[in-house]
Amino acid sequence: MTHNAKNPINADLTLLEILEALERLGGGRIQEVAAETDTTKSTVHNHLSTLRQQGYVVKDGDMYSLGLRFLQLGEAARSRGPLFAFGRSEVDSIAAETGELANLATLENGRGVYLYRTQGERDVRFSTDAGERHDLHCSATGKAMLAYSPESALDDVISTHGLTEHTENTITTRDDLEADLEAVRENQLALDLEEYEKGLRCIASPILDEEDRAIGAISLSGPAMKFTGEYFHEELAEAVKSAANVISLNIPRAAETSYYAKS
Repeated sequence: MTHNAKNPINADLTLLEILEALERLGGGRIQEVAAETDTTKSTVHNHLSTLRQQGYVVKDGDMYSLGLRFLQLGEAARSRGPLFAFGRSEVDSIAAETGELANLATLENGRGVYLYRTQGERDVRFSTDAGERHDLHCSATGKAMLAYSPESALDDVISTHGLTEHTENTITTRDDLEADLEAVRENQLALDLEEYEKGLRCIASPILDEEDRAIGAISLSGPAMKFTGEYFHEELAEAVKSAANVISLNIPRAAETSYYAKS
């Protein structure tokens, strides 16, 4: 789960805050980044100049933005385990088959991370960004993975991240979450019924190793008004279960030590 450094380096923390501010702002001027991070303009300028020198930030006029050097690092991180390599084609297939937004997720530091997302023929207003992190207790992929993780993982998630209420439908007690996870284990299907975002529903199935431990999950997301009835509970359910099973069978067993789910 989340690791607390014994002797964190303040300059590193400031640097990361500046990078995250650039991401949130979609790029910004020195004074905007300074205000966003509550840091002096001179400090921001020094960090941005160094990052620009190393190719991690680009400058256009007085605007700074994240550079594509991060894309190379991100691809290296995403590809270090077998899940992305063996899961991407199934995500593409399920998106094409259903026309819905398909997602491939894994665990890292007690949260879910989308490794790959692709949209079918139907347009939705929801984010499709890879790398986006999400809480486990209120997302379909998160619950699918938690259900097939050691009980200690649930303890760590609750103690580290809590059970944040995102909508009126969010599960916010351990007893309710444990009951939901037991239901997931009964049929290898997890549901997000507008628990993370109003108007959005998701259905997911876990990707398992030989010992039935979750190494990831695949899901479909779409509008709540459409994700109902037989289409949601049968057609889409069968699609995600089938895709998860294919990925589980295809991932080389020799690669089981290369999972993302590490603290």
